[in-house]
Amino acid sequence: MKGGVLAEQVMRHAKAWVVAALLSAPVSAAPAQPGPNGGTDVQRVFQAVQSIGPATLKQSKDGPRITAEAGLGPIGYAVVFSGCDAAGRYCTHMVLEVLWRDLALDDAARWNREWRAGRAYMDGDLLVLDHWVSLGGGMSDESLTELMVWWMYIMYEARAQFYD
Repeated sequence: MKGGVLAEQVMRHAKAWVVAALLSAPVSAAPAQPGPNGGTDVQRVFQAVQSIGPATLKQSKDGPRITAEAGLGPIGYAVVFSGCDAAGRYCTHMVLEVLWRDLALDDAARWNREWRAGRAYMDGDLLVLDHWVSLGGGMSDESLTELMVWWMYIMYEARAQFYD
């Protein structure tokens, strides 16, 4: 009967953990206040992109857009925002994207098979590699920096896979 007693104790403790988690959920699960920090602010993202290399910020009819050189030869990339206020703050999403020439659908399929970073697809004669980022709960400056370093790494890896 020891097994039955042990199982009962485990269930009692599990119930206690569930109740404790439910009681603390409203406090710990409260969404971060959106604000002009990290990824929710176009200017902060622009600064993070500039720390990697030259970049320009433009306002298009669809919203703010950062274009940048990645320092990888012919590679450039863009950061496209959506859901921003008129001042380019409180953005809800951004997508990192890089375009590649002289590649084919097989290259996109191979990337998608071998990597779980971003998605590759063909848009006319260009191969697009993109990665969507939700900014709904805000993004710290530290997370933004880590994201940009990760994106640079992905672009290097893609270049190696596509052209080497």
